[in-house]
Amino acid sequence: MPTQAHIFVGASLIRHKNKQGLLDQLQGELTQAGLMASYRVEKQHHSLYAQAKIVARSRSFQSIDLPIIVIGNEATANEVLSGFLAINPERKLPLLLISWPEKGLQVHEILSEINASLNQNTIINRPIAKIEGDVPTKGARYFFNYLQIGSDFSALLPTFNQKVIWKQAGQQFLNFWSNFSRNQDKIFFAWTLRHGTSYQHNPKTLGLQILLNNDNEQEPFTVRVVNQVAWPKILLTYLQGKKGRQNPSRRGFISFPLGNNAAFHIRDLESIKLDGNVLENGAYSFTLSMAGTYPVIEAVNLSKNKKKK
Repeated sequence: MPTQAHIFVGASLIRHKNKQGLLDQLQGELTQAGLMASYRVEKQHHSLYAQAKIVARSRSFQSIDLPIIVIGNEATANEVLSGFLAINPERKLPLLLISWPEKGLQVHEILSEINASLNQNTIINRPIAKIEGDVPTKGARYFFNYLQIGSDFSALLPTFNQKVIWKQAGQQFLNFWSNFSRNQDKIFFAWTLRHGTSYQHNPKTLGLQILLNNDNEQEPFTVRVVNQVAWPKILLTYLQGKKGRQNPSRRGFISFPLGNNAAFHIRDLESIKLDGNVLENGAYSFTLSMAGTYPVIEAVNLSKNKKKK
């Protein structure tokens, strides 16, 4: 069982009146438990990506193999992962992601989950992908599950997940209606895709996702797109999809498989996100490819275990 780790905290995710108090309490309890080899907190002008690069260059990181603990969400984990692999893509120390609870945040519960996960120390190798090119400066970014560009309308896209919470879908309907009311012209972007001999151009896209497929799929990625379309069409497509129809409408909604080494160019970009983490605005040119696997420590969810009892 590892006794220390490099710890990174996604502070922007905390929705609490006493945010700084919670961060101080978390640091205090981690210090008391003796878990911290290093401790970094996300700041407005100092991202976890930049801070992970600093830690990766330190002598202590290079000389001792300690796990990496990320307290946040998948986006936070992607930022930290990208920072470490930017310095040395061959050095892959196990990463543990502890998710911030949406409500009822208790610091001692986070500490208990960290200890339980490190004690169990179940390591699985998860596939990762990377985008390499101008993103926006020359370099590479890595991600576990999906790359999100523009607004997130995942609940409304052609591959319908029956487990999607109605609250999430409803919120996305409201978001789309809000964007439509303000004029969709302000949030769409243009992008092109080259893969082998094929070429695509989409002049007015509202949301784009690149997802990692399962091992049993023929191609490693799936691309899901929402193009500019009137909001009633979204509602109709969603309802048809809930009845089991795949790709019920080709107008505005596109879903297709994609292989390795596809080249993307994105213009007029409002926001690009890795699992919800905003990057800088601007033009992006990158190549998408698989990047092998990364060791991840399986998190022990103590709250679920309590409910089972």
